[in-house]
Amino acid sequence: MKKIFLVVLILVSVRAYSFEVVGRVLDERYFPVPNITVLITGGMSAKTNKDGTFSVSTDNNNYDLLLYDLSVSTGVIYRNLSTATPELFFFGLNASRNINSEFVKIEFPALPGGRSAIIKFLSEDLYSCEDVIVSSGERTKVLNINFPSYLTRLNGRIIYLEKTSSSYEKYLEYPITIIKEGYPQTVVLDSMTYGRNPGTSNVIVYPPAFAYDSKGFSVYGDFLSQHRNSEITFNVTEGDIVSSKIIVPQTLPYGYRLKVEGRGALKNNGSFVNYTYSYPGATLNIPTETAPKLDAPQDKYWGVSNNTVFSWDWGSGTGVYVVHFHSFTPVGDFYVVTRERNLTNPKSASGGIIDGNEYSWQVSKYLTYTSLDDFVKPRVFANDLSYKAILTSELRTYRVNPF
Repeated sequence: MKKIFLVVLILVSVRAYSFEVVGRVLDERYFPVPNITVLITGGMSAKTNKDGTFSVSTDNNNYDLLLYDLSVSTGVIYRNLSTATPELFFFGLNASRNINSEFVKIEFPALPGGRSAIIKFLSEDLYSCEDVIVSSGERTKVLNINFPSYLTRLNGRIIYLEKTSSSYEKYLEYPITIIKEGYPQTVVLDSMTYGRNPGTSNVIVYPPAFAYDSKGFSVYGDFLSQHRNSEITFNVTEGDIVSSKIIVPQTLPYGYRLKVEGRGALKNNGSFVNYTYSYPGATLNIPTETAPKLDAPQDKYWGVSNNTVFSWDWGSGTGVYVVHFHSFTPVGDFYVVTRERNLTNPKSASGGIIDGNEYSWQVSKYLTYTSLDDFVKPRVFANDLSYKAILTSELRTYRVNPF
């Protein structure tokens, strides 16, 4: 009888946790986030490992996932997922404590008057590196290159792109391996460095026609075969202009294409940023988007309870909502990722991440996603060509108790 009872217990246990979720947690730069607690409804909890991966099981293939890190008082809950392999953003966190940061000194001939240059590190692997701008007369610059702490080296290349006010004149490229905690490296760009003339083209950009209080756009060079953090900045334009003709390189390697970021904002009533992809010689109209409008509760509402409904309208497009609740004292941040347009009791859902009496809240809509599973689908390719946008509502405040 004892043996039969043991078999029954094993069968019950297996049945109770029949759906396994194997996922990954990233920050908003796509860096993995280790040591984050992941709790699944109707199941168990786990910690992310060094590359942000985790495995949890549940008894239901329609589930919520709560991610939290008490050390930074931040949590994110994803509502009504069904995929077994989600890739999740841990909003509000750049995992600077989990990165290698190495510096490379770049030497080059003095830049002639009337010219400028961009220096950037590119890689197929996960990394981040800001553009460095060279002005006439300069001979050296330093690049700060970041990559995940669990990697010991990073392969890539230094590129140098030189231009005048009306044309692009020189493209140089130097292969390099970045070593974790290695000696400071120096790259010399001289006559022996591989180079060519990239040629010059243009792109004509029409900003949104709607009368926003502020608007603008940026034009980037993007590379399909490199990591998505590899974009380089060609132009940043702000202001209420009708159109602008921007010079861009005619050709660059690694699946070169253009990425145009459009922006628009109304005073205290929402903003948007969107991304359109094209190629040199194109004419682009930046789409106009409408951010979600907060419905209830009203701004500076005193007396929010567990039954208070937080609600907002659609905004434009098809997408997923990320609702950000911020607690002022004690400080805490909690994000709810959902397809619904209302929710209640965020304090309870946060599991203690947000507490206190005074809060702010805001809704961002991420386009274009038809479901939450679509939003968390693993990013198989280094880059993509699809239209993306983030629409952000006004910010409101509320209090739990009047005094």
